[in-house]
Amino acid sequence: MAVTSAAVTSTAVRTITAGVYRHWLLGPIGHCPLGHVRRWRNPPVYRPLVDLSTMEERNLIITYRFDRATIQELCTQLEPDLMSAIRHPTGIPPQVQVLSVLHFPASGSFQTTVAMASGMSQPMFSNVLSRVLSALLKHMQSYILFPQVEDLPAVKGPFYALGHIPNIIGAIDGTHVALVPPTGVNRCTETGRVIIP
Repeated sequence: MAVTSAAVTSTAVRTITAGVYRHWLLGPIGHCPLGHVRRWRNPPVYRPLVDLSTMEERNLIITYRFDRATIQELCTQLEPDLMSAIRHPTGIPPQVQVLSVLHFPASGSFQTTVAMASGMSQPMFSNVLSRVLSALLKHMQSYILFPQVEDLPAVKGPFYALGHIPNIIGAIDGTHVALVPPTGVNRCTETGRVIIP
């Protein structure tokens, strides 16, 4: 009987110790049930956030594909939707949220890279991206207009005059990059493919 209670006590001590260590690693400063003080393993590090007022107009257009006036108008329009999501005094300001989300498609990069450039972590940027896109969807009708059926002849005319291609009602911007294989090497052996005669 004594062996069983010792085994139970040993298991309980290991479980409680693991719980204290987990709280010490993950929890904010405070007290855990055992009376130990919980502390951060490393103190939080706040990166400097991107600031619209310090950027030149040319850099704004290169980085975000919009000029200062358009970005400020967009920030003003989305601010009520984005301010309601800030529950912490050190939360991300709406202007930084909009700038980071505009930078994401303009750069064609990954979330981690855009998040670091904007001064936040990747999980935070993922939340910000979802929040800003939801706010943009609410205002979509004021920015994206599709022609109605009665407007189609008026829309087709200028496109036909421009390129002599009939029945065009819209255009999408994009970039075509030609992929050219390296010359002078055997591509099949370079990429590990087997040639079957």
